[in-house]
Amino acid sequence: MSATTPPPAPAGHGHDPHDAPEAVPARPSSLRLAIIAVLTLGAVGALGVAGVRARNQQLAERTEAATAMHSDRPRVLTATAERAPARVEQVLPASAAPWRESPLYARTSGYLKGWKVDRGDVVTEGQLLAEIETPEVDAQLLQARATLAESRATLLRNKASAELARVNLDRLRQSYERGVSSRQDFDESDAALKVALATVQVSDATIQASEANVNRLETLQKFQKVTAPFAGVITARNYDSGALVIADSSGGREIFHIAAIDTLRVQADVPQTYATSVKVGQLAPVSRREVPGKEFPGTVGRTLQSVNVQTRTLRVEVDVPNHDHALLPGMYLQVRFQFEPQSAIVRVPGAAVVIRAEGAKVAVIDADGRVTYQVVKLGRDYGTVVEVTEGLKGGERLVVRPGDDLAPGTLVEPVAATDK
Repeated sequence: MSATTPPPAPAGHGHDPHDAPEAVPARPSSLRLAIIAVLTLGAVGALGVAGVRARNQQLAERTEAATAMHSDRPRVLTATAERAPARVEQVLPASAAPWRESPLYARTSGYLKGWKVDRGDVVTEGQLLAEIETPEVDAQLLQARATLAESRATLLRNKASAELARVNLDRLRQSYERGVSSRQDFDESDAALKVALATVQVSDATIQASEANVNRLETLQKFQKVTAPFAGVITARNYDSGALVIADSSGGREIFHIAAIDTLRVQADVPQTYATSVKVGQLAPVSRREVPGKEFPGTVGRTLQSVNVQTRTLRVEVDVPNHDHALLPGMYLQVRFQFEPQSAIVRVPGAAVVIRAEGAKVAVIDADGRVTYQVVKLGRDYGTVVEVTEGLKGGERLVVRPGDDLAPGTLVEPVAATDK
């Protein structure tokens, strides 16, 4: 038996019934694709950001280069010179004084019988303020009146004697003309008449002296009553009842002090700059610091027409009606004046003014940004602001705090004060 035996299978090609069939490769999942997409987009974004950064860096380098080209121009702080308004307003300190005031002294010696008013009382003109007892004056007045009566009686007697002497002289003249009387008798009679007439004249003079003495004492007696010379307020009373007061005593105290305050004189000192701008009759309202926002009407009443050589100011008096007594003498007040400057005034920052050997100067920047120094004449100094009366017209651009190292002709880069 010869059966054909099949050839052995090649190595590796044997088939094992227990072996699993060969696996087929799997397809990519959706999650993996999403991750790959995100990574791709991130890489593209990173490349874009890098490009923007590079572009910005180039722009910054160009800006720095342009700035470097102008780095030779120093940056300076600037301000504009401003013209002062046409009417300058000034608020000046002032003090209030009564319209008029007066001390009241005794004009006759005696004892104070009593006073009718006291400090702070409002009185009218002619009102009785006090009474003084003067027994000595009363006695002197009685004696003077008696002497006057005696002098008048003596005058009557002397006139009668003169009339008798005239009659005797007429009789002797007739007898002398007829040759009955002697010349001596006639002369004696004539002399007696002349003496009698002279005696009458002496009596007349004595009467006039006695009348004057009586009038004087009567006037002193009237001074027993102290009256107000004008309407006002009693601001002082220095004697009590029963006190001895001496007339016309230079060392004595006043009995009363009276002040009229229905109108006040408010005195202010105007600087020499505006001394010639003050006009009598111009309005000058007054205010109190304790009552902000309220003004009292006032009018310039008078000026001294002379500048004080020590303060270089002009004393001005402002008349302020004060019927309600809202203001009191001695108060510190403020007066608001409006002046018209004699010349165009420009106001500049005080820090823009420099003092050189040639005088005061300011650094002006022209249209090209170049610095030039202008000599100016200064007015009043307010600290932060200074007035320039000559040298500027207004509108100029000035360098603030130019310093000594800023030479004329320097090109600068202005920076406004509001932009600093």
